[in-house]
Amino acid sequence: MKKKLILFVLEVLAVMSLLGCGAEKYKVNADSGFELDKKSYAAGEEVTAYFKYVATDTDYNFYCENDDVKIKTDYDNAHGYVITFTMPDHDVTIGVKSRNTMTMDYNAHPEINTDVPSSAYEIWKCPDCGTLNAMPFCTECGRKKPGVN
Repeated sequence: MKKKLILFVLEVLAVMSLLGCGAEKYKVNADSGFELDKKSYAAGEEVTAYFKYVATDTDYNFYCENDDVKIKTDYDNAHGYVITFTMPDHDVTIGVKSRNTMTMDYNAHPEINTDVPSSAYEIWKCPDCGTLNAMPFCTECGRKKPGVN
């Protein structure tokens, strides 16, 4: 009887070990827009996060605030962006930075704006963020066009 009980306890411990039960779990903190299957993972476990909020004319830069974590980014039509990494033995924070890449060409239809001189629509590059603009301010960061009062 004692032998069966010891074997049973060993089997339970083996199953718990294989399933990760009892292993310390670490949190994944993510910006809004990310979807994760769960909030915490054991060290060495593969983490998959999905980012479905995808807009046209937008560049996305996914990052991890932890230098020791290398993320991989892929895209599929069913999930949007798919971000994967191996969970380290500490909490992880992932995020995304996005940038609107659409530029307007006001000279494309000059017949619409006949009363406005074409010089008003000169394309300029923002010295702060590098965005090309046709407005008197940067559409990305809000800086005024140099030389405009």
